[in-house]
Amino acid sequence: MKQFLSFDVTIRVRMLLKFFTVLAHTMVMPYTVVYFAAKIGPSLTTMMIIIIGIISIIGYLLGGQAADRIGRKRVIITSEMMTGIGFLIVYCFDSLHHFYAIPIVVAFSFIYFFESASNPAYSALIIDASNEKDRKIIYTYFMWITSTAFAGGSLLGGFFFENHSSMLFFIVGLTSILSAVLTSLLIKDIPLKAADAITELPAAPAKKLSIFASQLFLFLCIGQLLINILKEQFPNYLSIRIVSKYPVGDIDISGYKMIGYLNLEETIIITIAAGFIFKLTKRLSEKMSLMLGLLLFVLGYICLSYFIHPALLMLGMLFISAGGLIYLPTLQAITAKSLPAHSRGKHLSVLGLVGAVGGMISSLFIWAMAYIPEIGITFIFVGMGIFLVGVYWRVYHFAYSENVQERVEKKTVFSVE
Repeated sequence: MKQFLSFDVTIRVRMLLKFFTVLAHTMVMPYTVVYFAAKIGPSLTTMMIIIIGIISIIGYLLGGQAADRIGRKRVIITSEMMTGIGFLIVYCFDSLHHFYAIPIVVAFSFIYFFESASNPAYSALIIDASNEKDRKIIYTYFMWITSTAFAGGSLLGGFFFENHSSMLFFIVGLTSILSAVLTSLLIKDIPLKAADAITELPAAPAKKLSIFASQLFLFLCIGQLLINILKEQFPNYLSIRIVSKYPVGDIDISGYKMIGYLNLEETIIITIAAGFIFKLTKRLSEKMSLMLGLLLFVLGYICLSYFIHPALLMLGMLFISAGGLIYLPTLQAITAKSLPAHSRGKHLSVLGLVGAVGGMISSLFIWAMAYIPEIGITFIFVGMGIFLVGVYWRVYHFAYSENVQERVEKKTVFSVE
């Protein structure tokens, strides 16, 4: 608690709002695909998902640019207010006896656009309001808060969505609008100091740093793509594999139940073990935390793609969850200090876009499983994992070299003055 109170008020308010908005949104969002499939059929639902995916990508790109031009706070307030209005529109039409597909689909497109537009602004605001020393623990807090809220929201949605979807849509809409109001009252935009930072450096080194940063960002994009291709395997190829293999031998567990147990395991590990793992790895260097976490993360997906016994699947999910807790806060901290302040929103929107593309690519493994044997896909995972670790090895060295170069140049400027 003492550590939480030491954070900037913007961070603390954002953490509290994050908990309640994620809790509310996950009461409905995980069930929207099932909701539409039951109302308009699987084919139209698939088409709708593709259209909404494209709209989300546009939202990412426009939201990132807007966050840099007009400020993070303004983008967040507008996005949350519009998201809330979108859910209230869904509530109005869903509460009617007749199902009006077009207005509801349009409203959900509206919701996904503004949710995507707000994500780069959220990320940039956290970076703006934090210092390099505290970012790793701040991102760990956000992971814990998000996972706990997701678990609670999913549980509530599971109980109430089928018979009370309209009321849940209404609650989510009000929560988003309330979050926008509280953001307006309690959060302050952090003024950018990019111009001052640029003028401190002589022209030639600044040009060199610009080229260097673009190489770093390219590797960050490649890494983000690979991570999302792996992460999205569980709800796609790996889930289909597990369902097709179960029950196994004398173990009377359906594939769907096994997937539920794995999701439950991941939630429990993140919500209970986050603090313990952070303390355990606190003394590790950034490089060691990044590499160890990624290795465990990759090993977990290899286990899920090769083994089928419940105990070994649970072991694989343990590796994935623990690996994520170790590498993700470190990676987010490295990314935060590597992005130029004047264009953080734009850079973060591109990373979000690349992540979305990775999720779309991961669905190709469902098609590929008809032509490639399971062991072949496991070897693909191994190759991707090796490449992923190599990419982030380069990311770390790029980021470290850039920071050293920047410090040397600043010292040179100050000594001349």
